[in-house]
Amino acid sequence: MKMHLSLFLVLLMSYNFSFAQDESILINPGSAGIGMRTTASIFLGDNASGTGTGGQAKILFARRVNSEWFADYMNSSVGINGYRKDIHIGWSVQFAVNKGGYQTRKPIPFVEAGQCFDWTTVGFVKNISSENAIPQTAERNHPVFSAATQAGGGVSIFPVSRLELCAEVQYMIHLGKDVHLEFGENNYAFEINESKGTSFDGHILGTLSISWYLIQPQKKKS
Repeated sequence: MKMHLSLFLVLLMSYNFSFAQDESILINPGSAGIGMRTTASIFLGDNASGTGTGGQAKILFARRVNSEWFADYMNSSVGINGYRKDIHIGWSVQFAVNKGGYQTRKPIPFVEAGQCFDWTTVGFVKNISSENAIPQTAERNHPVFSAATQAGGGVSIFPVSRLELCAEVQYMIHLGKDVHLEFGENNYAFEINESKGTSFDGHILGTLSISWYLIQPQKKKS
């Protein structure tokens, strides 16, 4: 995550220089690109938090409508002895709030909503009585499949043509089967619980991403 964050900051520093040279940018409808992303997540239902990494494809449908097609792998710690691993595969539609849409070097705020599919594994290490204890056994569930819906917002910046830096925050609600850990005293996990139904607790997902637009159609002349 530090590597991605450092790269994000270095590219962001080039923003003022690029803007001084040229305020316009060609990122026309039909443009498509690929990139990488770093994620951080807080699961409100079981107090899990962690980070992950992944990639995405971007397709600009209209001057103010972009889309993100992503895949993430996340690893979270839960309580004293628990863990959670998530694979997210999904999409989001991003609507630019500014009138210029994605055809500017200025910061582009947007709102977004989308859907994804999840594969979740939770587990815990048994027989941990102190920091110096040697874990004896571990238990985990088979990966649980579910669907989710998410919404949020963010901001994009194009420091140079075709290169997009994006920061976003979304709230994700899981639908279908839910899996989580049950805790005893001192936040110590002792059981895995699987149940059906909607989990409105959900989780907050923050993302930093870098994308390069490989496909860039020329603007039609009027």
